[in-house]
Amino acid sequence: MATTYRTEQSKYWFARYFDGSGKRISRSTKTESRREAKRIAADLESKARKAEKNKNRDEQEVPKMIRRTMELASLEMQQGKLTLQRAEQLIREMHQAASPEDTGSNFRRFSGAWLDAKENNLAAGTYRGYADAVKLTNRILGAKADGPMRLITVGDMENLQAEISKGRRGKTTNYYISTIRRILESAVQKDIIPKNPAASLTGRGVGDSTPRKEFTPPEVKQLLAHADVEGSDWRGLILMAAHTGLRCGDLKRLTSDNIVGGRLQHQPSKGKKKSGDVVEIPLRPECVEWLEGRTGVLFPTVKAMNMHSIPTVFSRIMKAAGVANIIILAAGDPPVIARRSFHSLRHSFASWLANADIPADVRQRLTGHKSSAVHAKYTHHDEALNRAIASLPDLIDQPTPAKKKTRSAKS
Repeated sequence: MATTYRTEQSKYWFARYFDGSGKRISRSTKTESRREAKRIAADLESKARKAEKNKNRDEQEVPKMIRRTMELASLEMQQGKLTLQRAEQLIREMHQAASPEDTGSNFRRFSGAWLDAKENNLAAGTYRGYADAVKLTNRILGAKADGPMRLITVGDMENLQAEISKGRRGKTTNYYISTIRRILESAVQKDIIPKNPAASLTGRGVGDSTPRKEFTPPEVKQLLAHADVEGSDWRGLILMAAHTGLRCGDLKRLTSDNIVGGRLQHQPSKGKKKSGDVVEIPLRPECVEWLEGRTGVLFPTVKAMNMHSIPTVFSRIMKAAGVANIIILAAGDPPVIARRSFHSLRHSFASWLANADIPADVRQRLTGHKSSAVHAKYTHHDEALNRAIASLPDLIDQPTPAKKKTRSAKS
């Protein structure tokens, strides 16, 4: 029977009891109440004996369960019914019977535990980037995410890479694959899988192999109308990107100190940063209105995000707004396509200025582009081209519209 006692060195009562194997155990109850200590002691003794009883039962029952499963597998094999899927199911049942406490036998559980272990040691944005990669991988792997990790193949990882790369930049694809490779390597080190199926994957190109396409003003209005579903910062982020042409990384770093007299002053993260030049952009009234009363970091929630997570969030806003991320430029096999992302807002800024006949040197000064060749890639003259064609002379005389006959009113 459990008893309680207290020492001079501690203000708490201790519990003394015997477990199911007869071993005497002493533990602090962390309470100064003797009545509460007796209740805790009795509860500890009951749990210890129950655990020992279950252990003894498992030592007898688990081998029987495994033996029956193996006999069933042998019988189904003789009958020609043992498919690969069925064999995997039986293996999972035997493993669960032998190690019910093991939570790392499949990718979904193992990656979840891996994320939990990393959470307290990572910046919030980095953690979200890892979590996005894991969530996407679980979705693409499907049933295999819940099966034994050792059955995940190199082919599965190559398919994963191909699926992740659809509609995403090379940097994002490489980041996600790198994250999954790290998780699987951790599983190798813990002897859960014999080798890393993602070890042989090479990075995809990070350049713009697919041309960019700007947004139209009505599309940006749609994005602004649906931006708040991802937080209040996103409406301002999209508005400022469209009306200043700043890169996302530069927008993240902005503080109220960058706003001086209705103008935005900043040093670009690329291009003119090496020369120390500061780009100054007059702000439109709607931007000034959004910035009113804001101090410190202008976009705190976005600032905390990992750069690899931002495209994912912006894709959700595009989907909610009904704005396509892929545009077909020309039919064919394969068709010529252009993709759109947050960076397309910078293209929109440059293109709108060009279509408004703003001189190239002024546009280049506002965007902070180092060379005219780079700036040309951001300038899409759709409206200017339409005006140019409309200015051509008419070569075919248009027929004069026939006059409509009118009936005279009866007197």
